[in-house]
Amino acid sequence: MFTTIWAKNTHKKHLIAGAFYFIFSLLAVGQIPTFRFQSIGGTPAHSLPYFQKYIGKQASTADFDLQMQVKEFEFKSKDLFQFHADIFVVRDTISGPQLLYSYKSQFKTQGYKSKAEHGEEMAKLSSQSLSERFNAWWKNNWDRDPKLIQEVRVDFLPDYLPQKAEEDTLFYGQKTLDWGDFKSKSYPGSRFAAQIFSNFEYHAFPKIEKGILYLPIQVKVYMLRSHSWKKENLPDRALEHELTHFKITHQAAQQFKDQIKRMKLRPLWYDSELQWWFLDAYRWMNNTQKTYDTETGHGIHPVEQEKWNDKFR
Repeated sequence: MFTTIWAKNTHKKHLIAGAFYFIFSLLAVGQIPTFRFQSIGGTPAHSLPYFQKYIGKQASTADFDLQMQVKEFEFKSKDLFQFHADIFVVRDTISGPQLLYSYKSQFKTQGYKSKAEHGEEMAKLSSQSLSERFNAWWKNNWDRDPKLIQEVRVDFLPDYLPQKAEEDTLFYGQKTLDWGDFKSKSYPGSRFAAQIFSNFEYHAFPKIEKGILYLPIQVKVYMLRSHSWKKENLPDRALEHELTHFKITHQAAQQFKDQIKRMKLRPLWYDSELQWWFLDAYRWMNNTQKTYDTETGHGIHPVEQEKWNDKFR
């Protein structure tokens, strides 16, 4: 008998929140990518030429498309001007523009000029200041910001095995399963002879370098002694039945790894894709465990039991 208990998604704390699909040509490693502004919104008509001059220099092609939205462009008093603009990166049509950089500044007006003249002066100062700050930010952050990831490179580490034995957890491949690993008390009145709790999970340890997300992944396949039980004086074939449950769990973990190896994770969706294929393998495991118990009669049909043992030698 196999009981499924959902494993806590401990891998999430390791994963960087968000990454975005790179739909342009991949760059040589270490090369600073180019960008262009698709649109500049929210600017007063008189200031737009300055932003187009200093910010919106258009190129026929670029590695990243950006959008700028002016949030604030106003005089707070006769001699104090306030400016706020957000810059978004556009990676695909599904996720839409993603906030990349936010800039706020204040300027004091000088001299006796008309409001229109001061407005033009502030437009020039704001656009120049934003351009300088954003260019510096881009130079220092293009290779580390998760919104600008260009590629995902997965490396599967060997399945986890502890250096020292743990009291409650037996990891697959650590040692041969025996009845001593079933430490929980049997359920009174249960018609089953034994029950193993086995499970698998994965942990990812992402690191961004030069716009590439390196993603080492390690899988853990294990059984919990404190959740596994047996009745007294059971034959070896009963242990074989529980061992095959453990092997099915291990096979599900291998299918998860094989699927990820066959595909190329997209920067925008890599976390979701990992979750999807993990759940797909988990569903396969649960369905296979149920089919296994049904066909073998929970281990009481020796011919069918041997067939399943052969599948997972």
